[in-house]
Amino acid sequence: MINLKSNQIILSGKHSAISALQNKKRKIFYLFSTQDHSKIWKKNLEDLGLQIEVKIKTKEQLDKINNFKPHQNVILIVEPLKRKSLDEFLSEKQNSHKLPLRIIILDQVTDPQNVGAIIRSAYAFKMDALALSQTNSPFESSSMTKASSGAIEKLQIIELSNMSRAIKNLQESDFRVYGLAHGGHGNIFDLEKEDGNVAVIVGSEGKGLRRLTREKVDQLIEIPINPDSGSLNVSNAASISMFQLQKNVTKN
Repeated sequence: MINLKSNQIILSGKHSAISALQNKKRKIFYLFSTQDHSKIWKKNLEDLGLQIEVKIKTKEQLDKINNFKPHQNVILIVEPLKRKSLDEFLSEKQNSHKLPLRIIILDQVTDPQNVGAIIRSAYAFKMDALALSQTNSPFESSSMTKASSGAIEKLQIIELSNMSRAIKNLQESDFRVYGLAHGGHGNIFDLEKEDGNVAVIVGSEGKGLRRLTREKVDQLIEIPINPDSGSLNVSNAASISMFQLQKNVTKN
């Protein structure tokens, strides 16, 4: 193991490493690799014009550093990506963005892999940002980055200090805010008709949307599924909603 500073986290794996190295906004402290693989990474750093120290470790040492999780012989020590406030995001985007703005919001989704998977889908379906709660949400981690397949380096992440206040802020900024919930009066297909600014909120893995969130949104919508199948995984439900939402933007 190594002693990380408070502003340092571990990223591991080839895809995560390459995506992080290509992100000019990502602060990278150093790179660990084995002797055999270090030449490849030194060449990658040279090609990208980066001057980052490469520290040689045995595979067994890398295993320990990465808590015995897969690492593909590369580990980065990096600073977590900075998250913007909703006010910062809106002030930057609303005056310059031609297409309607699309935001996916996570209401206390706690599993890092679910969050990473939703980030990956959000980037694929052309969301402008993903927002999550300041509390009861996972910090950036290697598992989240891996699940995002590098998309975390490309998608704007917003941190919300208060969900109710954020919903009100969005509504006052000409957003229609939907909540994805079982028993909603609306249907997921309604999102395809939207041509204005839209935010969709999905709830936690176990409890779904919180009561106050349900009360504050403009409309609750649901995904029609086989009633015998139970509920969908939150990352699957989020992906379906984002796919529906981007259809109208794609047509235009």
